Amino acid sequence: MLKRAGEDWEAEEQLLRVAWYYYVDQLTQDEIARRLAVSRPSAGRLLERCRQSGIVSFTIGSDHFDAFKVGRKLKETFGLREALVPPALNGTNLDQSAINRRLARGGAQYLQNHLKPGEMLAMGWGETVQATVDLVAVDLMTRVSTVTLTGGVNAYVSTLRRVRGEAAEGCTDAVIPAPIVVSSSTLAEALRRENGVREVMELSHRSDHALVGIGAVTGQATLAQLGYVTDEELAVIAGAGAVGDILGIFYDENGEVVDLPIHDRRIGIGIDELRGIRNVIGVAGGSNKIAAVRGALRGGYLDVLVTNEEVARELLAAEGVTVD
Repeated sequence: MLKRAGEDWEAEEQLLRVAWYYYVDQLTQDEIARRLAVSRPSAGRLLERCRQSGIVSFTIGSDHFDAFKVGRKLKETFGLREALVPPALNGTNLDQSAINRRLARGGAQYLQNHLKPGEMLAMGWGETVQATVDLVAVDLMTRVSTVTLTGGVNAYVSTLRRVRGEAAEGCTDAVIPAPIVVSSSTLAEALRRENGVREVMELSHRSDHALVGIGAVTGQATLAQLGYVTDEELAVIAGAGAVGDILGIFYDENGEVVDLPIHDRRIGIGIDELRGIRNVIGVAGGSNKIAAVRGALRGGYLDVLVTNEEVARELLAAEGVTVD
């Protein structure tokens, strides 16, 4: 029988997806295989597992099916390519780190299914991004190239060490050789013109996928943890109308970038350049990030979202969308 434990939601979610595609959308096994980026025999085996596990009889049933429907509705409402929603663990209060680890499993599952050997993965920074990459199989990560989307070598180095391990099989890691935020706009402008910085940022434009976190301006903001802004500066940023940030770019509740001095001191690609990457995957959750995630979706910054069920339901409710 298929395990129902919370940590095994990724496997169950994939079976639910297969069941839905085949029995509800009436796709062929070939079409399902293309959707999931697996072989046709693998799609057939997944369908067989649906039957053997009891997910499919005359109906599709699961303890976690509500969360699957939430993800589907989130995708439709915000025009996403995909939305993955780990189901809530009823009666369990998770701290932010536990939520991040749970979301990282969803992000890693998505990358396992869509990141191909020889492709390039652009990376943001933060606990959730690092945890996601940590969970992707080393065999896959040693066959893809990576590029950072901002400065801040210290924010990336531990992730890249784990990704590469002993062998990179000819793939490369490109890191912007500068801090995320520098002391003045004049210095930032000069650094952006440096060949080493400019070449890495231009390389990121050719990425196949970008993996980013979403920061809040309340609670333990990652930029504050890394020492680039103080709590007092965050209060000023919030007072200017910012609700969240991606890659150190702060935006308001509608996804409009807020005019802030810190942006002039920042080293990294711009928001329009991020939008230009063909597949941007955002991994973020927790009650303190609801406004930040909503702003990112309204701004059209993401193609794929991995978030927790509480946030997903709040996002839908804010748009007046109910889940049957």
